Amino acid sequence: MTLIKSTLFLLFLSIQVLVAQTEVPIPTQAQLEWQDAELVAVFHYDLHVFDNKQYNQKINRITPVEDINIFNPEQLDTDQWIKSVKDAGCNLAILTATHETGFALYQSDVNPYCLKAVKWKDGKGDIVKDFVESCRKYGVKPGIYIGIRWNSFYGIHDFKVQGTGSFAENRQKHYNRMCEGMVDELMSRYGDLAMVWFDGGAHGPEQGGADILPIAEKHQKNIIFYHNTQRADIRWGGSESGKVPYPSWGTYPFPYSHSTNQKVIFKNNFELLKTGDPDGKYYMPAMSDAPLRGYNGRHEWFWEPNDEEHIFPLEHLMEMYYNSVGHNSSLILGITPDPNGLIPEPDVERLKEFGDEINRKFSNPVGTTSGNKSKLSIKLPKTQNINQIVLAENIANGERVRAFILEGKTKDGWQTIFEGSCIGHKFIHKFDGMNVSQVRLKITESKGNPEIKSFEVFSTEN
Repeated sequence: MTLIKSTLFLLFLSIQVLVAQTEVPIPTQAQLEWQDAELVAVFHYDLHVFDNKQYNQKINRITPVEDINIFNPEQLDTDQWIKSVKDAGCNLAILTATHETGFALYQSDVNPYCLKAVKWKDGKGDIVKDFVESCRKYGVKPGIYIGIRWNSFYGIHDFKVQGTGSFAENRQKHYNRMCEGMVDELMSRYGDLAMVWFDGGAHGPEQGGADILPIAEKHQKNIIFYHNTQRADIRWGGSESGKVPYPSWGTYPFPYSHSTNQKVIFKNNFELLKTGDPDGKYYMPAMSDAPLRGYNGRHEWFWEPNDEEHIFPLEHLMEMYYNSVGHNSSLILGITPDPNGLIPEPDVERLKEFGDEINRKFSNPVGTTSGNKSKLSIKLPKTQNINQIVLAENIANGERVRAFILEGKTKDGWQTIFEGSCIGHKFIHKFDGMNVSQVRLKITESKGNPEIKSFEVFSTEN
């Protein structure tokens, strides 16, 4: 009996060790929807769009806008905004409800510096409402960006009121309450939201800032929260280039993105943010962001006059796509409504070209399969030239693959196409053409059984 008990105990320990070895972080429903979106638009709109001057972040953060009534988008059409990014393939869109001026693009009861204060629409406009309704009309998930780190109207610099003593202390308490009130309004008035984005993070009460996390969690149960010192559901990808390196794992060692512990997170040119950690305890995929008008040395998140030459060419946007969506990340494109309240026509045309090119390259695989085995093969109808392979894991059960090999069967036998590590939500490999009759995926290392949701082979003309 003792021998049997000992044997059973050892078996139990072996099972526990095996379970521990195969455990991987599991994404929430909101994170699954985020990665499924793949392409995201963020619309930057604020008072200084209307001053006919080049945006200067350093100055705009500390200089109040002289005349609030320059805000007058006479042709405002948020349907046009959302249709333009839907044509690019964006499935989620975000609006800057407040940015660095502190001006709120909705009817706030706690922030007097809002659309109630302007002559436009007799002080009754609500662009957040219009935006959310347009998103739902076109089947795009809506998100809201809340900028509380900077506020040139209130004199807020890096979350803090400037000054000392009772003056600063009392104004800080007032500002914190106002921020909490705005979060409550924006999270409760517009229905279910896909994302709330606090740019630069949001200081929590432990750092003297507003206590915004409980408010967001109260009203929005299934949301991407990005981010503060307590929680981040996605992480910044370490640059504003629209790209992340390979590999970029969807897991991370900390529950926050980069609001704290910056000596670790920022070292080696933000390497940890870019690559993630295959052994990280938290599911937190990287985002890759860039402005559409960021070409040729410029980086324009807001509309500026005579700036069309800085719209990224199509080939540059496709490189972003391969190195963001194709590297297990999401691509966030910054879109710039103009003073009329419209997306400029050259931007609309480029977004349409981008969506069309993605569809052209990835709509017609010459072979496809899926499965839970460590080896999967695709036999092509005939020997033909291929130049793209797309892999996807079933990340609902976590990222499991740790090493894999892609091979093609040529007239000289099996040849290696690529050796990799991370697959995650999506991995795209683009290569010089190879004539093959079969393509094979061999998974050489995984945590638990691999679950390949999709294995696709393409032959695409450049």
